[in-house]
Amino acid sequence: MSSRRRAIVISNDEPDSSYGAGKLSVAFDERFETEQVNPLRGFGEPSSWLSRSRCDALVLSGSDRSVLSGLPWMLEEEEVLRSAVATGVPTLAVCFGHQLLAKALGAPLVTRPKRTGLFEIDLVGNDPVFAGIDKRALVPEQHSEQVADVPAGFRVVATSVYCPVQAMRHESLPIYGVQFHPCYDESVFDADEEWEGLDVPRPLEHDGALILRNAVRLLAEALL
Repeated sequence: MSSRRRAIVISNDEPDSSYGAGKLSVAFDERFETEQVNPLRGFGEPSSWLSRSRCDALVLSGSDRSVLSGLPWMLEEEEVLRSAVATGVPTLAVCFGHQLLAKALGAPLVTRPKRTGLFEIDLVGNDPVFAGIDKRALVPEQHSEQVADVPAGFRVVATSVYCPVQAMRHESLPIYGVQFHPCYDESVFDADEEWEGLDVPRPLEHDGALILRNAVRLLAEALL
């Protein structure tokens, strides 16, 4: 039996795509035993799902769906997230997942004109998830909905004019939400037609890979 901790990656873009979840799983494989799950299958009793699933760390992928649609499986996943915060399960929530985390904890969302591509964000403070990056980071974004303000107990750790809550973290727990996609690499041009025609430099170079490595390390170290 593996002695490594177990990370569950919720693949929120099923059945359309598992690209983002797959990339996140590969990153977490460095420090965890990982499993991808499809939220459309439901969570049973959401409040006890984390313990029943033997989940040591939780990862939420992005999705083309709207958090504001409030589909039944999304509401169940919100309950899972509230349980994760209540029990201190180390968590990384990406894009849609970031929005769902905020909504689950009562924070407002807004919709703005969609943007896709590489954009600079400003770092706030010296959070270790951005270790090795000075003041500004270049990251891939693909969204229109965004978090308007952080939920109680969280603080902003990265921002931009377009999206004030580019990244947030819990004030005392290893729980992060990021609006951008740190896992995107060159393969996104083949995986997503929205990226295929973009005028962005190739190869796709940005700070997301370093941010993701930092996040994996921080979540793993929180379990030591």
